[in-house]
Amino acid sequence: TAMTPTELTLQQSGGRTERVAVNEIRSVVFDGEPTELTQARLNAKNGGYATALERLGQIDRRKIDRDFVRDDVDFYLAYCAGKQALGGQGEITDAGRKLNDFVRSHPQNFHYLEAVELMGDLLMASEKFPAAERQYAELAKAPWPEYKTRADVLLARSLQAQGKHDEAIAKFDAVLATAASDDSKRAATLGKAVSLAETDRLDEAVRMIEEVVQAADPEQKELQARAYNALGDCYQRAGRTKDALLAYLHVDVLYSTVPEAHAEALAHLVPLWDDVGQDARAREARQTLQDRYAGSRWAR
Repeated sequence: TAMTPTELTLQQSGGRTERVAVNEIRSVVFDGEPTELTQARLNAKNGGYATALERLGQIDRRKIDRDFVRDDVDFYLAYCAGKQALGGQGEITDAGRKLNDFVRSHPQNFHYLEAVELMGDLLMASEKFPAAERQYAELAKAPWPEYKTRADVLLARSLQAQGKHDEAIAKFDAVLATAASDDSKRAATLGKAVSLAETDRLDEAVRMIEEVVQAADPEQKELQARAYNALGDCYQRAGRTKDALLAYLHVDVLYSTVPEAHAEALAHLVPLWDDVGQDARAREARQTLQDRYAGSRWAR
């Protein structure tokens, strides 16, 4: 019956109301919503962004009589476009405009923080680092420690992307000193390891990444994909071609539903397959990269 960026108000069958914090919500289904929205939401959560957009396109908005339901359609249209753009399927500028329109038009929507974070990711992919950091700072204003921690990890990644590895390591260390959840600690550990590798501390970086891979749930697809790509980078720097090949193959085979990470892995697999004399596999990886992620920086 009501929502803010941080909570929903539910009305029970007996008329009693209950407030639920956004950080406790896995998903929301609205009474009477179109079945296409229900299906699109599941597709989006599983990485099927193109399918989700196709289902959303089948919805007749004139038949929706609740603003909350129309707003949810708007969010998932922008969210899926943003996720696709990060993976090189679509223009980042167009996706960013859709998300920005959603945030401006729906400042009280419970998807607000999710949209803000994705806007930051798109800005960082465009190398607009100050603007990205402003979005992550907005995310950090949420009243829950885990959101503040996530924002700090994202801010550290922004420093990392700018080549400011000593500053990034200090930021990741600050997260590790205060983070309460294992997930946050693993994300910070992985981030720190990437910067250690960039500063030629490869042995320490490999050890930390392997700890993340072992400790994380295999179903944490984005974290695992990032970790195996980072491991591949370390092995490449150390001249361990076959080990690097196996690391990137993990992403190609197991985590291809994480578009940006998959594009990165394919870009590395092309020369690695050539190095071991597998020309056909190199051509296959190159073709997949061009077909699925033509707009990504990895394809370019």
